[in-house]
Amino acid sequence: MLADNDSLLGENSSAAARDPLTGGISFNNDIDSDRNILEVTSIGEVTVPTSITTVDLGIEVQGETAQEVQQEVAQQTTNVVDVLEKLEVKELQTTSVRLFPVYSFENDTRTLTGFEARNSLSFELPNQEAGAAIDAAVAAGANQIQNISFSASDEALQQARLQALKQAIEQAQTEAATVFDTLNLVSQEIVGIEILSVGESNPISQPLRFEASAARDTTPIIGSPQTVQATVALDILYSEQ
Repeated sequence: MLADNDSLLGENSSAAARDPLTGGISFNNDIDSDRNILEVTSIGEVTVPTSITTVDLGIEVQGETAQEVQQEVAQQTTNVVDVLEKLEVKELQTTSVRLFPVYSFENDTRTLTGFEARNSLSFELPNQEAGAAIDAAVAAGANQIQNISFSASDEALQQARLQALKQAIEQAQTEAATVFDTLNLVSQEIVGIEILSVGESNPISQPLRFEASAARDTTPIIGSPQTVQATVALDILYSEQ
């Protein structure tokens, strides 16, 4: 991945500020070196279909004693893990383990009524397999689907970064050519290129919470795309006709 502020052709010959969010064009007459420079900032954007679903689910149990609740949630969690391992999901991990008392409040009096335990798991798998995996986990004992998020593969994101970078450069050159043509100026050479940013949006999260009884035969999972943006600045030497 290209880092912010990578320079391809050395330092810029101008010190004028650019807005990496909106792009822009500005002229700079470099008096010290007697050079005329057009500064162009452009943005390239590529949309990438997502192929990976990350699922966060929970197993919640309530009961009268802490030991009873802990044993039950441990057993249900083991059942869910066994199912997910058989499905060969990726990045399976425990994200939280909680056990806490439950109280009722009446007439300013707090009374212990029981305990609640909640274990959370996270895993990844292809979008087309996510629905069946969620259903299998619910059948095994999961009773909370806390969140799902979608992301593209590393290979797809890297290709999109390069495409966005190319798009930004081509857009900057097109904008510069329009300016030169309109003002009857002559483009000579690119004297500076700066990559201001290259990156993608965070994985798209969709918080969900379902009870086991609400599970359908097959849960449909439809991923949202990710957006990759690149911002590039060109310094182009020009002359008057």
